[in-house]
Amino acid sequence: MLFFLRDAGSKQEQDERVRNWVAEVRDVALDVEDVVESFIVQVSSSPLLVKGFCLQKLRTRIKFLQTRIDDILRSTQRYRIEFASGEGTSYVAELRRSLRRSYPSDEDEDDDVVIGLVDSFKALKDELMKQEDRLCVVSVVGMGGLGKTTLAKRVYNHSDVRQHFDCRAWVFISQQFVPRDVLYEILTQVGRENEREISGNLKDHHLIVRVRACLKGKRYLVVLDDVWRTEAWNSIKSAFPKGKKGSKVLFTTRNKEVALSANPWSSLVEPSFLTFEESWELLRRKAFPRYVVSKCGSPLEFEKLGKEMVKNCGGLPLAIVVLGGLLSTKNSLEGWEKVLRDVSSRVSRQCGVEEILALSYNDLPYYLKPCFLYIGSFPEDLEIPKRKLIRLWIAEGFVPTPSEGEVEETMEDIAEQYLGELIDRCMVQVNKMDYTGMGVKTCRMHDLMREFCVSKAREDNFFEIIQNEINKKSPGSSSFQHFPATRSRRISVHLGQCLDYSALSFEQVHPHLRSLLCFATYSHSILPLKNKSFRLLRVLELGQIRGALPSQMPREIGNLIHLRYLGLKSAKIVNLPHSIGNLRNLHTLDLRNNDGIRMPRAVSGLIRLRYLLLPYGGYTLSNWRRNHFRMDKLTNIETLKYIECKDLIKYDAHLKLTNLRNLVINVKSEEDLREVLEYPVVASGQLRTLAMSMPFDNAFPSLESLSQCLLLSKLFLKGKIQNDFHSCPILHFLPPSLNKLVLSRSEIKQDGMLILEKLPNLRFLQLGDLSCIESKMVCFAQGFPKLETLKLIGLRELQEWQIEKGAMPSLKRLDIYRIPKLMMIPEGLRFISSLRELNVRMSSSFVDRIRLEDGTEGEDFYKVRHIPSLSSIAVGW
Repeated sequence: MLFFLRDAGSKQEQDERVRNWVAEVRDVALDVEDVVESFIVQVSSSPLLVKGFCLQKLRTRIKFLQTRIDDILRSTQRYRIEFASGEGTSYVAELRRSLRRSYPSDEDEDDDVVIGLVDSFKALKDELMKQEDRLCVVSVVGMGGLGKTTLAKRVYNHSDVRQHFDCRAWVFISQQFVPRDVLYEILTQVGRENEREISGNLKDHHLIVRVRACLKGKRYLVVLDDVWRTEAWNSIKSAFPKGKKGSKVLFTTRNKEVALSANPWSSLVEPSFLTFEESWELLRRKAFPRYVVSKCGSPLEFEKLGKEMVKNCGGLPLAIVVLGGLLSTKNSLEGWEKVLRDVSSRVSRQCGVEEILALSYNDLPYYLKPCFLYIGSFPEDLEIPKRKLIRLWIAEGFVPTPSEGEVEETMEDIAEQYLGELIDRCMVQVNKMDYTGMGVKTCRMHDLMREFCVSKAREDNFFEIIQNEINKKSPGSSSFQHFPATRSRRISVHLGQCLDYSALSFEQVHPHLRSLLCFATYSHSILPLKNKSFRLLRVLELGQIRGALPSQMPREIGNLIHLRYLGLKSAKIVNLPHSIGNLRNLHTLDLRNNDGIRMPRAVSGLIRLRYLLLPYGGYTLSNWRRNHFRMDKLTNIETLKYIECKDLIKYDAHLKLTNLRNLVINVKSEEDLREVLEYPVVASGQLRTLAMSMPFDNAFPSLESLSQCLLLSKLFLKGKIQNDFHSCPILHFLPPSLNKLVLSRSEIKQDGMLILEKLPNLRFLQLGDLSCIESKMVCFAQGFPKLETLKLIGLRELQEWQIEKGAMPSLKRLDIYRIPKLMMIPEGLRFISSLRELNVRMSSSFVDRIRLEDGTEGEDFYKVRHIPSLSSIAVGW
């Protein structure tokens, strides 16, 4: 049934009957899972006699499900439900495609469409006018409704572009294109009259030859609008010869992968979302007749409403144009107020905005659709940490286990590829890049894309969002709130300042709830885990409890034997019950930011754990002798954070945790650290992240074993490093693979800096408190070739910092915090043209030297004048 659903997912948009039929099949498939998993719960701790009774009950339920499946299959004949062979055979799909078809001259001749596209217009025009010897493919990339086609049209029709090319053609591609039709359209636009007449009956390969001959020797521009797949380009690219110098093919696409596969060397043009001012200007021009705007401007009472409404468009040009068209039909204040009350749904549903976004969703492969919908369960405008999202996807079962033989690829790697695909398709936005400058740290979803996502998820019963309604009640009214009845097996609770979870009734939720995500609440009372609806939970997220008193996790948590993800970060938990040992399917246990949490030895029995994130402030073992805590059975662990070294050494656990990829460990002595560095997982070279913390009075011994860690990208060392580098050059052993290095209390000298600046792939370096004890630090020419972020924090002895010309040629961000003896910014900083951001938290005299205030420049302002973003705050010591 699941394999059927994978195939059906791409076809169900053709017909309402097919969509309903697929929904029925999906419900039955989920019900089958419910029956089997409920049986597992019932027999997990039952005597033999009860198990026999449960088997009889299971047999009855399965027969009932088989009857439902037979009824669904019979309904295909009864209602004549069948899958069409392609989008073009569906009248509705064909109508939608025809409405979306673009033409190069179908825009108004005014300048409205240029609003917000000035920079992109110039960038695209410059790309098209370049005189390369090879045929170059230029791409405009962005999400649906961002103005890609509009931008391409304006450039295509610009007089400079028209004069630059000998011939031009504009062809609309779409998802279901026919190569023959595309080739014939090109020939029609660039060929001579007799060629158009004789090409009608040619076969495809002959048509390619004809187009190629027609373009040969000309400087041509062919626009392929709305390219969805690399296969589309591959099927026709042989029709495009090198041509005269400067010939171009221009793509508009929602998929970066398509653009890069066609031309990995070309710069992508990505239109940005409109600012609030640009959004209002575009709405103003669309909502009011031209003569009204020119003579008296927009009426003030309408302007206030319009500015409020335009916020809901999220800077998406198509949404603003749609809203403007709607408002242009309303000539009364009451009409505008009515639109404002329901502006979000009107904007997304009117004139095809929602449909434009749906095209991207429908084009997703089956494995990406649940991943995309799941992102919509997070609160609006929340920065979503990549690692957390990936762990949730894995817990939900969206990510397959790597096939045998793919040892180097983990489920986390596959999930990261999934996120990359969604980003490349412009359906998810990168919010923050990671330390490499290439990976993702946090992501988010555009407001209108998220609105579509939530709507689609509700339509498919994928998840339901419970918003905070309690605070809207009148004073003195009951704060008791029922969850609305829902058929969804996933619930995301956004309660804000809800007084108490106990104010909520879970009576009407789906009887077989799979996921419960609770975000940013202000208390943590005992959840009704006795509720039978919770028994099949796979995901329970209770993190980010604000201002609540510490509490104990209820022992009923042990009843959730299917639980795979338990998120308790910042949940003010101080005690875990012994029953947690029943969660044998748990993949992720996140206990961070719960200082002094007490854990039972039963945690050692969670044999399927992949991610164990312990409190940074430490943990204790409650009611059990410490030597009963056994890590040696947790052999599936990939990420282990803030473990005490002694707990990792006991029972030779460090010899058995061979799947570790990320390790954060607290070490108490040099002897302990030597054992850590002799771990097989270190010697095997498979570690990707390693963080080690030493006490103040101890120093790191030799790090020679790290030279074998050829995959190590992140290294955190907190503790003293040997001062005498000539007798013990331990920094020489840092692997060349390092992208991120954080040092604290290291007490290194200039000799150590000479070693660090030669690390070939280092992109992020943080020198924290006491990490450098020299009074002078020099960054030499050609040093730190790929460093993009440098953070200097609490270097108490540093008095002079010298940067030679040519040092740190890739630096983009520099932070200088709390360095009391450093009097001025280094002279060489003015030579680093790549620097985009400077953040300073220093003495007032230091800050005054780099400030520009009331037109008066500080003494050192000339050193930082070229930096676009400069933040400086005077602080005391």
